[in-house]
Amino acid sequence: MKILLLEDNRVLVKSLTKGFKQKGFFVKHFVRGDDGEKFFFLHHKSFDVVILDLMLPGKSGEEVCKDIRRKGIETPILMMTAKDTTEDVIQGLKIGADDYLAKPFAFEELVARLHALTRRKPHLEKNEIPLTKDITLDIQKRAIFKDNKEQPLSPKEFSILEVLAQNKGIVLTRDQIFEKVCDFAGDNWSNTIDVHIKNIRKKLFYHKDEDPIKTVRGVGYRLDEVG
Repeated sequence: MKILLLEDNRVLVKSLTKGFKQKGFFVKHFVRGDDGEKFFFLHHKSFDVVILDLMLPGKSGEEVCKDIRRKGIETPILMMTAKDTTEDVIQGLKIGADDYLAKPFAFEELVARLHALTRRKPHLEKNEIPLTKDITLDIQKRAIFKDNKEQPLSPKEFSILEVLAQNKGIVLTRDQIFEKVCDFAGDNWSNTIDVHIKNIRKKLFYHKDEDPIKTVRGVGYRLDEVG
């Protein structure tokens, strides 16, 4: 699960990110609402759910939630706040939040709610993305199939290919790819994006004319439709 967390309580953030990491979740965190919103609008296709604190510096969680829905983005939003009256809950749901969790809360309850939210959104993205007429990327299974046979890719190779597939026709810089697929700990491998792309090509796209990954010299990579 890929989570965007907007929360300014650093003690809570440290606790949550530790717990999420143990669950194998990816977390991108912002303290300020305006910074988080700006990043999300550029990369919203990469996230399964948004956890949004109501009281944030820069821009309130309420305004961020409203802005996301005004853009027509349907990514599930869980609003997390100390305000827990019925009126607060109703207001949060009215502005576009999908769920509302009052602080303090049990971590396992939060995880259960996140799983429930992400199960509700099968229509938001295709689980299977065709890369070529013979190769399919399965998001749910986190696997690549060529002629219906699973192909061995490393987790980082799959993540890179997933990002490119979810942004077909869009040129992504190496830094953008790194930013989307690195884990929370952020091991510094952005300079090896080219190596991973080379390995993906060797494993999947044996002939140049079948390769949907295009190198944009001096910029990055783009994944195109190939018949």
